[in-house]
Amino acid sequence: MKKISCIILFFVTTTSLFSQKLSKDELKTKLAEVTCKCAEGKEMTKDNYELSLGLCILEAVNKYQPDVEKHYGKDYISKIEEIGGDVGEKVAVVCPNLLLKILETSGSDFNDSATDAVDETYEDDIIEGTFVSTSVDGFLYVKVKEATGKTNQFLLINSFENSYLILDKVLKANDKVKVYYFDAELYNAKTNKYEYFKVINDLVKL
Repeated sequence: MKKISCIILFFVTTTSLFSQKLSKDELKTKLAEVTCKCAEGKEMTKDNYELSLGLCILEAVNKYQPDVEKHYGKDYISKIEEIGGDVGEKVAVVCPNLLLKILETSGSDFNDSATDAVDETYEDDIIEGTFVSTSVDGFLYVKVKEATGKTNQFLLINSFENSYLILDKVLKANDKVKVYYFDAELYNAKTNKYEYFKVINDLVKL
């Protein structure tokens, strides 16, 4: 976000004509929706993804300025990083494909073959066990219990062929599953720090 501090003023010269009188949670969702729509049409690279995403967040903030001022104060520009964290929390739910795109773009070896290389790595991380439940707490979590009794939590933030098993609630408690996953460092708005999470790359019902 620091990269965009010099251009913030360009996005606060106009004010939304109609306040939506949104709750803070509703506002974060709306900001995420605008951010997602804005980012869809942008070509992101390793060098510009932070700037591109920041501009999209500012576009969203500008659209809902009255509500932003209500929940973050009139000096909300000084809290742009906090707003960005709140939007990021909702982006994982509203448009998980964007989050995956950001993770891929920010990789150390960003190039045309990056996705193939990453997929090969992800396939090495597999856990078999029984499906326990799903829960939503900023992210969508999937709990799977191994035969040893250890319970693992996985994030569902990207699209894959068998994601319907979770989203359409096809899986039932104690169904046996095989989970393909990778570790990703994501910003956790609740703890205000980056943490490692297990992200589902694929899931198969056994």
